Amino acid sequence: MSRRGWAELLVLAAMWGAVYPLIEVALRDLPPVIVVLGRVLLAALLLVPLAIRNGALGPLWKRPRAIVETALVQSTAPLLLLTVGQQYVPSGIAGILVGAQPLFVAVLALRFDPAERPQGWPGVLGILLGFAGLILLFGVDLRGGWHALLGGALVLVAALGYATGSIMIHKRHADAQPLGVATSAMLVTTIATAVPAGLSLPDQVPSTAALAAVGVLGILCTGLPLVMFYTLIAQAGPARAALAFYLSPAFAVAFGTIFLSEELTVSAVAGLAAIIAGSALAARRAESVPT
Repeated sequence: MSRRGWAELLVLAAMWGAVYPLIEVALRDLPPVIVVLGRVLLAALLLVPLAIRNGALGPLWKRPRAIVETALVQSTAPLLLLTVGQQYVPSGIAGILVGAQPLFVAVLALRFDPAERPQGWPGVLGILLGFAGLILLFGVDLRGGWHALLGGALVLVAALGYATGSIMIHKRHADAQPLGVATSAMLVTTIATAVPAGLSLPDQVPSTAALAAVGVLGILCTGLPLVMFYTLIAQAGPARAALAFYLSPAFAVAFGTIFLSEELTVSAVAGLAAIIAGSALAARRAESVPT
């Protein structure tokens, strides 16, 4: 991957790292499904005009079943699971758990995408090390009752959905315009969550902070980063693009500690380090990478 690609990866990681504290702020006054709908609706409003202008939607929707399935797996389900789960876990821990996506990509690639399989013993060691970090988090930071365990499990399943969707994009839509894939994901998720959100309207007007959090989530932390993410998937493959997910937890932990005064525990740092190191090893390929 080029130097420009690495720079884009770092910016993308920071944007996604900010997602988790913003979701926590939004959840103070809004139910999860409305947070998700507001987030994807704003992203769709940003992306649709660009996609239409670039003719990015037509080719994808010649196979509507394929793009709907991909959007539901890679966008709708993970966004809902993550947001529901964050009701019960700190934003930094949520970010660390979602950062396990490259581990799931590596495991799924063993069966579904040979080109993305982890390489040799370093890859196996990476998977084991990453899952050891997850066990540490569940055994220490999420042992405060079944609510914490349930929240952590939901967030972890969201990471699995992101990983599965990444492979689906790489195998089904690698030749499609990334802007079209991103826009379609937001449109499908908007439609899927509209009715449940309408049935979950809060009794009181949400605070300005909650509404602002949803606005930033939709525009700066979803719409713009999605184009970058799908571009990286198409150009570098899901394992490389997923590196943004294992870099973003560090930003999530930092943002949560600085802006939300979340406790930074030794076990969380150790789990984060294990997942990052494990993901890096699992994402390695045999061939050298030009820089």
